[in-house]
Amino acid sequence: MKIVLIGAGNVGWHLGHRLRSCGQDVVQVFSRNLLKAKELGEGIQTAFTDHLDEITTSADLYILAVHDDAIEPVAEKLAASGLQEKLIVHTSGATPMSVFAADFKRFGVFYPLQTFTKSRAANFEIIPICIDASLDSDREMLTQLARKISSKVFQITDQERAVLHVAAVFVNNFTNHLFHVGQSVLEREKISFELLLPLIRETVDKLEDGTPGEMQTGPARRGDEETIQRHLRFLEKYPEYQDLYRTLTDSILQHFTNKT
Repeated sequence: MKIVLIGAGNVGWHLGHRLRSCGQDVVQVFSRNLLKAKELGEGIQTAFTDHLDEITTSADLYILAVHDDAIEPVAEKLAASGLQEKLIVHTSGATPMSVFAADFKRFGVFYPLQTFTKSRAANFEIIPICIDASLDSDREMLTQLARKISSKVFQITDQERAVLHVAAVFVNNFTNHLFHVGQSVLEREKISFELLLPLIRETVDKLEDGTPGEMQTGPARRGDEETIQRHLRFLEKYPEYQDLYRTLTDSILQHFTNKT
């Protein structure tokens, strides 16, 4: 199968390298940023371009690893280039595959559920790849491709993927923001964030042994109102964080109150 990878950001960079390392035939890379296209293209030893009208029409699969708001306009341009009969997929968690329906007969989703950063290696063997397609035959083909790069492959509908993406924002984006909040408070108080790293790791590691609800600890879980008020008084000098602390505390209190 000949594959064209459209997008050379974090997702495209990791996916391109993984596909190539698994022996897949990535015949071309596109990025509107020529330097990024060149870096990825040379990194996986394939052709590259920063012009959509130079994308080859001879490939079997076109993977769009671009920002969500770019998926539809890029797809329209590809269709206008004579690719309407080709299989096109995107890697988004939030965008329905029907975004392609007006321009393509064969379309789908190839969504690796992970946060990617170029500077960090990605263990694709354990990254879930979520698959869907407009045709059963294409869904099976995408599933087989996904199994070559990961041991965790799931056929997921648009609705299920949208729910997954919401949950992923909570467990990844929001938790990382909370790490930032904790670091910000410590920096202002001249205390090293490094002191919290073992706690952060243990919080995640414990999920191997039980559900997040079962592993919940802290003053809100205990109903320790005295400690909560002490924290809120300290956070009076950080009002933007005081409101966040109060909202999260109320959410935990409500959750465990409703369960008792």
